[in-house]
Amino acid sequence: MTASDGFEFAELIRPSFPDHRSGMLAEPLGDPTLLQELQALVDFFFPRSTQDYVAMAADDFRALVLSAQDELNAREFARRLATDRRETICRVLDSDRPLIQTNAYLRATRPHVAGVQENIGWHRESFYGPDMQESINVWVPIANVSAENAVRYVPESHLIPDEDIVTASEEDGSVERFSTAHKIGLLYRPKEIVSGVDLTDSKPLVALPGEAAIFSGAMIHGAAANHSDQIRFSVDFRMLAAESLSHGKDHFASGKSYFEPL
Repeated sequence: MTASDGFEFAELIRPSFPDHRSGMLAEPLGDPTLLQELQALVDFFFPRSTQDYVAMAADDFRALVLSAQDELNAREFARRLATDRRETICRVLDSDRPLIQTNAYLRATRPHVAGVQENIGWHRESFYGPDMQESINVWVPIANVSAENAVRYVPESHLIPDEDIVTASEEDGSVERFSTAHKIGLLYRPKEIVSGVDLTDSKPLVALPGEAAIFSGAMIHGAAANHSDQIRFSVDFRMLAAESLSHGKDHFASGKSYFEPL
């Protein structure tokens, strides 16, 4: 099967966004060298066997991920990926003034690791910041992502009002606020969905190699446990129409404003 054949098939099972119901789309990157450069970056920072990284202490592994994430941001990958998909992003946001998050996250999830936070649980972006109910997520798989270990989502959950979802939160002892773990996107006080969403109705977010997935920040997503035998790598960041920004704040990991013009 060719990449183009795969995308044509995928379109048959993934509705286009925005159609007010699906809340997501996946489409090929216009510049395939972006994925190749991301894969080379991962290979440079993670040259050893998966078993070596599984055996690493959590703090040491998180420090390594942060080093790779810093390099990813120094190369402005979020901006380059968003520029590649700018036309689609502007259409989805219904704006010609898109804003981009100044800190992209490199997600590196080890298999067979227990007792520490390795991935983000079920959430929507408005759980963790103002204006985020109007945001979109851009998610690009880099390596070892499959339907079995991909980010999962609950179809049409972006249509559920915030007030209909009940959450509870408590501090995660493995993640301290403003720590290295927090800088790579792990949550020091994660919120758990108690009611209002049928999480048993979840599906894998299918994006093929060389594609970018774009989906509503209101979509309930996460819970991407890694049940494979390899580290799963992906990159993600958020975007917002300038017209939807009402709360300016800084991003502690980037040291800049949370959003800046694309």
